[in-house]
Amino acid sequence: MTMSRRRLLGLALLSEGGLVAIALGAAAYFKNIVFISSYEHILVDIVLGLLFAMPPLSLFLLFCIRPQHFLNSFRTVILRDVRQLFAGSTALDIAVISLMAGIGEELLFRGVLQAKIGIVWSSLIFGLLHFLTLEYFIIATAMSFYLGELCIYFNGVMVPVAAHFAYDLGALIYLRFIYKNGGNSHMQSHQGKRI
Repeated sequence: MTMSRRRLLGLALLSEGGLVAIALGAAAYFKNIVFISSYEHILVDIVLGLLFAMPPLSLFLLFCIRPQHFLNSFRTVILRDVRQLFAGSTALDIAVISLMAGIGEELLFRGVLQAKIGIVWSSLIFGLLHFLTLEYFIIATAMSFYLGELCIYFNGVMVPVAAHFAYDLGALIYLRFIYKNGGNSHMQSHQGKRI
């Protein structure tokens, strides 16, 4: 699953930029689309989004550091495949990809789909489009519900965009620059103690 840095960045910009274009096209066609509640509070919404990213990011880090049996396939995909995919990325690449994912996915899933078909269906579709394993689907769907509730509570997509961006950025920075197979040696040492 190795991909060049340029190719990954281009693919991410193309796909996430495509989601922005689809969301904006749908917004022009449909009514009752929710994007930004108020331009006066954008900075506050961004700060709130960064804060609301902390609980799911903390859970993600916990799952990486302390393996849970019921999340083995999720952890394997994250620590093997996603890490390998971003192996050549710089911190700037990861920040740009995370920002584009936050904007593109939140405009489409929260701003358009949730506004038109509701939080349940938009979250299930979000989960299905992130289906790498059953556990990954469940976690992505739960994360979508979480972001959807933020959209409802704050009446706009700015808080979910900031939360999505911060979550992706934190998770990918951890996987790319901080995680060093510590979880595997941790598991092996615990297995050795049981014998």
